[in-house]
Amino acid sequence: MPFIQAYCNGSIFANEELRLDSFKNWPQASPVGAAALTKAGFFYTGIKDTVQCFSCGGCLKKWEEGDDLLEQHTRCFPNCQFLQNMKSSAEVIPDLQSHGELSELTETTSESNLEDSAAVSSVVPEMAQGEAQWFREAKSLSERLRKAYTNARFCHMALLEVSSCPATDQLLGCDLSLASKHISSPMREPVVLPEVFATLNSVMCVEGEVGSGKTVLLKEIALLWASGCCPLLNRFQLVFYLSLSSTRLDQGLADIISDQLPETEGSVTEMGLRNIIQQLKNQVLLLLDDYKEMAKNIRRYLDTVLEIKAFPFYNTIYVLRKLFSHNMTRLQNFMIHFRKNENLQGIQKTPLFVAAVCANWLQYPFDESFDDVTVFKSYMKCLFLKNKTEAELLRATVSSCGELALRGFFSSCSEFSDDDLIDAGIDEDLAMFLMSKFTAQRLRPIYRFLNPAFQEFLAGMRLTELLDSDKQEDQDLGLYYLKQINSSLMAVCPYENFLNYVSCHTSTKAGPKIVSHLLLLVDNKESLENISENDDYLKHRPEISEKMQIIRQLWQLSPQDYFSLVSKHLFILAVKIAYQSNTVATCSPFILQFLQGRTLTLDVLQLQYFFDHPESLLMLKSIQFSIRGNDRLLRPDFSVLETILDKSQVPTVDQDCASAFEPMNEWEQNLAEKEENIKSFLNMRLNTPPDISTGYWQLSPKQYKIPLLKVHVTGTDAVDQEMLRILMEVFSASEHIELHLMGSRGFIECIRPALEQFKASFTKCSISKFELSAAEQELLLTLPSLESLEISEINNGKLCCFLDQLFPNLDKFLCLKELSVNLDDQQNVFSVIPEEFLNLHHMEKLFIRISAENGPSKLVKLIQNSLDLRVFHLKCNVFSDFESLMTVLASCKKLEEIKFSGPFFNALPFVTVLPNFISLKILNLQHQEFSDKETAEIFAYTLGSFNNLEELLLPSGDGIHQVAILIIQQCQHLQHLRVLSFFNTLDDDSVIEIAKGAVDGGFQKLEKLDLSINHKITEEGYRNFFQALDNLPNLRELTINRHFTECIRAQARTVKSLSQCVLRLPSLTRLNMLSWLLDAEDITLLTAMKERHPQSKHLTFFWKWVLPFLPVIQK
Repeated sequence: MPFIQAYCNGSIFANEELRLDSFKNWPQASPVGAAALTKAGFFYTGIKDTVQCFSCGGCLKKWEEGDDLLEQHTRCFPNCQFLQNMKSSAEVIPDLQSHGELSELTETTSESNLEDSAAVSSVVPEMAQGEAQWFREAKSLSERLRKAYTNARFCHMALLEVSSCPATDQLLGCDLSLASKHISSPMREPVVLPEVFATLNSVMCVEGEVGSGKTVLLKEIALLWASGCCPLLNRFQLVFYLSLSSTRLDQGLADIISDQLPETEGSVTEMGLRNIIQQLKNQVLLLLDDYKEMAKNIRRYLDTVLEIKAFPFYNTIYVLRKLFSHNMTRLQNFMIHFRKNENLQGIQKTPLFVAAVCANWLQYPFDESFDDVTVFKSYMKCLFLKNKTEAELLRATVSSCGELALRGFFSSCSEFSDDDLIDAGIDEDLAMFLMSKFTAQRLRPIYRFLNPAFQEFLAGMRLTELLDSDKQEDQDLGLYYLKQINSSLMAVCPYENFLNYVSCHTSTKAGPKIVSHLLLLVDNKESLENISENDDYLKHRPEISEKMQIIRQLWQLSPQDYFSLVSKHLFILAVKIAYQSNTVATCSPFILQFLQGRTLTLDVLQLQYFFDHPESLLMLKSIQFSIRGNDRLLRPDFSVLETILDKSQVPTVDQDCASAFEPMNEWEQNLAEKEENIKSFLNMRLNTPPDISTGYWQLSPKQYKIPLLKVHVTGTDAVDQEMLRILMEVFSASEHIELHLMGSRGFIECIRPALEQFKASFTKCSISKFELSAAEQELLLTLPSLESLEISEINNGKLCCFLDQLFPNLDKFLCLKELSVNLDDQQNVFSVIPEEFLNLHHMEKLFIRISAENGPSKLVKLIQNSLDLRVFHLKCNVFSDFESLMTVLASCKKLEEIKFSGPFFNALPFVTVLPNFISLKILNLQHQEFSDKETAEIFAYTLGSFNNLEELLLPSGDGIHQVAILIIQQCQHLQHLRVLSFFNTLDDDSVIEIAKGAVDGGFQKLEKLDLSINHKITEEGYRNFFQALDNLPNLRELTINRHFTECIRAQARTVKSLSQCVLRLPSLTRLNMLSWLLDAEDITLLTAMKERHPQSKHLTFFWKWVLPFLPVIQK
């Protein structure tokens, strides 16, 4: 019974009929019956004979013959509110249980202030004895009144005064949540109907929100009296229900009764009615509805105020179940939606919400969806139908409330005062359809919108009105609010719901403005780097705060996934707004500009835009399609560090600085949680096959195809027939296809039909963390258009399978341009590469990680024939003919990127040919060493000629240390340099040269400065560097890490100099400072500095070592 379990805590089963309905599968052999259990407050959980109380949540089972249900309930759960209400009601009327219409009411969820209904008991002299004329008239009038109140016209209350909305008597069967207070006391106490009926002996005022059910209550009293099923009301001989809204000042009481109750017409005169009331005294009950104008006059006579609280949600279910019993599936989905979306709570507090739902379901009988936009739109539509006579005033009130909602939304304000409403020109009576009023003793009232989501809905409506206005001041105000959404992160979260509401209100003027703004956010680097959190807003929306934290982590850990996420989100939203506002043609230039050179996910092709404009596909760089399986990839084993690191070098630190070291097990656990959060976030929509039935996929034939399809498969060994069908359909619509496989053994064989049919489209294949079978390798060798092949991190280091099949046949890939082989400590793959492959002339990228290359080098020959080579990475232990390698590399005039790792490297041959690399942009020698000063000096002078150089990761060694100042002087004039790294080569003199160069105007494009493991720099040297460093406007990351055996216990003035330095680096977002031992005062100083920094919201310090052992604490 998942349906039952999902709602047992939501008071839905306070409705007795719903409780009884839960017993459909109640065990036949049980000694207790479903009806008796229902009366005792229980519903069936669906598990054996276990039942649960809807009120207290208590569960009972193992029933035996003769069990007293109420006694068992009371014994086990004596504090149950349902039992207490039943007991108090029973004291008022012994046979209450025989009248199911008088349901116990327990909910009290909100305060309100509007009063327009009353129950008044006449106080007149004793009735005379004997059947006089007045008595016969009273008797006749009573019979006619009872007939009128039981008539269908009286009981059937139209949910709305429109023909499309049905009349129903179900509202009279609903429970109302009531609270009572004496006029002289501020205390409110919950009451049930029998208690109300027992105290109908004075003037009582019924208060509640607009549409909260005051009329329902008064009509229910009249109906219960007329039907005779409520003994507590039998003491009244006459009950008059009168709506004062339709009366005239010149009308008498008899005339009013005749007008409103045609069944009583002519039954009594004004004089006769006066005489009857005088005779019956307190046996006459007047139920006055819509008495707004009389409120002040009546209040002086009040004895009790009866307040109607929020309309219980189970009443909504009760009415819908009665009216739409033919569509229970839709009702169940509706209940599930409300249960999952707490942001909708509050909108259903009055019966008007039921009307909104009914109107929507009648208008769209086959639409099973029901989201918050539908809820709010239906509610607003019904609101205008209910107030047709005040349509213009209501429209102005909605607009004014929208202005208040918009201003409050962007200032994180959800509570408003009387002055706020007055300043906004809001009519309070009508505003109570949109807001709630909260009061407390001696305090001014506070107003809130029905719920936060509804505030955003009205704010979105008002923003569209402003942007659509003919008044320039309104348009300017609208643009001002729109520009408050100043980054892609804010657009995705926390303003996602708000923008969704904006999209459902857009107009021809507003649409293009919003679309243009949203699409520009994705590539606005300045807005991205200046992301600000609205902390006050997030305090009220904890679920948004959690989501925002995950997205921030995604941005930090995987920028590519972040941009993919926000690009897709904002593009879908922008297209939706363009269609909703009927401005697709106007918005198309913005959309096409956005699509230019971009990678989006496959599901965007479901949009109608790609059906209407399939040629826009040609603007895209690629479409990405991800398949993620349940197989979990192994995380790195950090415990290996215990064997690598020398525990004899454990640092000794003061107690005050012990926090600079974090236990590895805690760090691993924290990292695993973050990874799991991000993985769950990314996987939310990747577990089901994509929908390829709408948008672009409806085109036949497909004249325009996807330029490049990137298929990423992770942890998936096989696919079912449906996914294979989808892959074949998507492959058929793609010009080129890239296949990226990780930990997915057997996947290639599983999609063999698709590979064989569309083999000419595959241009790239990446294989990581799994082995290919012989059959799969043979299948790959049939791909004639393959341009890129990547093989890395094969499980268990098993390269033999590739040596047998794939590498000996590389010459089959006639179009291959990129080859990446990342296999540590394995046999040299070039030993099996065929000679024919070496003669290919297309190679542009080579990433080679091998153990050794001996003898006549096939790698040299491959490079010699690769005149278009642009990127070359080599990691190797032994390379016997390094000079030949350098010679052939020097002939590659297009070479832009070089990286050498491993002990094979020889500095002199490299430096000799270095001037030939005229196109060089990236040089990574971080893992190499220059010991000779003369060679290092030649290297330094050569660097100054690389005008296109963007990244320089320098080698270590004594030679570099001796010429470090020269290198810095040469590099400060490289206008495109973004990354600069010195490793274990700087001292006090050379590090200050970097600061001087920056002050003199060098390093203006520098984004990352890495000064790691430079142990020759003293604390004083660092302090001088911090005091001098300035004029690096683009620096985002600064690293001053040291080894954990070379910790610095920084003096206070050094930390102060560092904090002042950071304040002078306006773009800094990351400061790495491992092995800097900081105490509480240091942390306080840096924290205070961070709060003043331009990047305060995302400036991060990394100063804690994570080690498999803890330091020795020196007390």
